[in-house]
Amino acid sequence: MKTLSLLITILVTLCANGQTLQQEINNIKTNLDVSTTQKLNTSLNALVSQIGDKRIIALGEDTHGTQEFYELRAAITKKLIEEKGFNMVVLENPYEDLEELSQNLQTQSVDSLMKKHLFSIYQTEKMKEFLVWLKRYNQTHTPIPFKGCDDSYREILPKLLSEELGKDQTPEIKEILMQFKLRVTMESNEFYEKFPDQKPAKVDNYGYNREVYRLVLRLEKEIRKEKNVSKRLEELLLHAKNSYINYEMIYSGKIITRDIVMAERVAHVAKDPNAKIIVWAHNAHISKEVIIDNEIGLMGRNLKKEFPDDYVAVGMSSFSGSYSYIKKRLINDDHNYGDQLYQANYPTPPTNTFEEKLAQNKSEAYYFPVNQKIKDICAKQTKQKVKLFGYAENTEKDYYEVNPATMYDFIFFIKKTNATKPLFSYEPKK
Repeated sequence: MKTLSLLITILVTLCANGQTLQQEINNIKTNLDVSTTQKLNTSLNALVSQIGDKRIIALGEDTHGTQEFYELRAAITKKLIEEKGFNMVVLENPYEDLEELSQNLQTQSVDSLMKKHLFSIYQTEKMKEFLVWLKRYNQTHTPIPFKGCDDSYREILPKLLSEELGKDQTPEIKEILMQFKLRVTMESNEFYEKFPDQKPAKVDNYGYNREVYRLVLRLEKEIRKEKNVSKRLEELLLHAKNSYINYEMIYSGKIITRDIVMAERVAHVAKDPNAKIIVWAHNAHISKEVIIDNEIGLMGRNLKKEFPDDYVAVGMSSFSGSYSYIKKRLINDDHNYGDQLYQANYPTPPTNTFEEKLAQNKSEAYYFPVNQKIKDICAKQTKQKVKLFGYAENTEKDYYEVNPATMYDFIFFIKKTNATKPLFSYEPKK
């Protein structure tokens, strides 16, 4: 009987907490009217007023393939740029690809640039709409850079470094850049066939790419010997080192995680006191605390630690509907972004999800600040399961036990969402 009594007490407490959470959300939420662009913009006025004086606004998504999240992020981004002077957008996409896209946005077709330089999951109608807007905006205003914070392993990096250094390069710098370019465009067997004198006793891919990292260090040393390093060169060298440092670290049994690298890349540009940055990345990465495997969430956590008064995390969540995904297991293992987008309905969620609680609200779409009362309510409950879908097809296993109240400053919720619409059709890869 004591066990039954205790169980009843726990259930009553949880129900009461759930009601209190709903009541508090109702007290502070702002409904979203997505029926027209003008009405959506009006719905976002309060949010932009609250966060517009910060310097790093991270806009999340609980799937990479949800149309409404891209509409929301674009609307918030435009308002922050036009009304609050934000001057940079950073996407969870390879750095060097977005450097090429941003540099060529005014002279090349948007479709062509998207095919070459955006992950397949982003090759959608909504992303194109935003890039077309950005292109037009940049024609009449101080251009807004569109940057990437993800890993880069491509031939573009040595090209960008060479362009920045110009024609006046020492023989040593020319040689290092040539070796850099060759190593990132050739397989190890091809390279050592061409340069047999550089072939080590034991050939492995980690060692081959470790030499790229060491080349970057040599390049940096030579550049600093010859000239003052420009702001642009500092940025390119940082990204080059971050892309290859793990090939060095792995031999010491350590590794720098992807989230840490992304945080360092955003932090680098944020150190400019005039920078006002909007980050588009997954909910899991922008989280203000580490949530999975002592790794995922390090991006948001580190940015919050370094910029405690200027970092704002805005999570975006949904309950039912469809999403887009790709079948490829690794999204960044090559430079071929030609993966077909597929669509699926959300799987049947497990019990006790945060989204289920949010869906109990009468409003179909709304957002709210995560205030202290909501934090206190969630702290009294067991961790709730939260949907964190990536770029692949997902199952109920992709709901994780976390505390969303500690992850975000604001949460957007749309009860039913739709998959993004692909721009291109590709043959399935074998």
